[in-house]
Amino acid sequence: MTSIDFYLLNPQGQKLEQVICQLCQKAYDGKQKTLLLTQDQQQSEHLDRQLWVFNEESFLPHDVEESEDFCTPILIQDNPQPRGERDLLINLRSEIPVYFAQFKRVIELVTEENKAQSREHYSYYKERGYPLKHIKL
Repeated sequence: MTSIDFYLLNPQGQKLEQVICQLCQKAYDGKQKTLLLTQDQQQSEHLDRQLWVFNEESFLPHDVEESEDFCTPILIQDNPQPRGERDLLINLRSEIPVYFAQFKRVIELVTEENKAQSREHYSYYKERGYPLKHIKL
C-alpha cells in the first residue's frame, strides 16, 4: 500500500524549492525513480532550473519529458500521463492525482499558503486507510 508523508515546512526555515531539491537528491541517492508533479508549466520550468544549480558538487539527472528509450530518475511534469514504474510522487498540485496509488510513496509538502488544501488531502488519504506520517522540518 502506498505510504503518504506530509512534510511540514517551517515558515522561517528553508524555502519550498530548496526542500523540493533536497527531497529529489535524497530520492536519487536512494535510487527511487521520482515524479515531481507541479502545479503548472511555469513551476516545472523553475524547478528544472533549480535542480541544475541546487548542488554545485553533484548533478541530479532530471527531465521535463520522458523518453521512450530512457527512464530519467527525476521527471518534472505538470500534466503527466504516467508511464512506466516510478517509486515516489512529490505532489505539488492542489489536487490529488487519481493515479497516486501506483507509487510506493507520496510526499505532500505543507506550507503556510496551502494548509487548508493539505488538510483536505490528509482527510482524503486517511478516509481511505493509507498509512500517514508527519515530518516537521
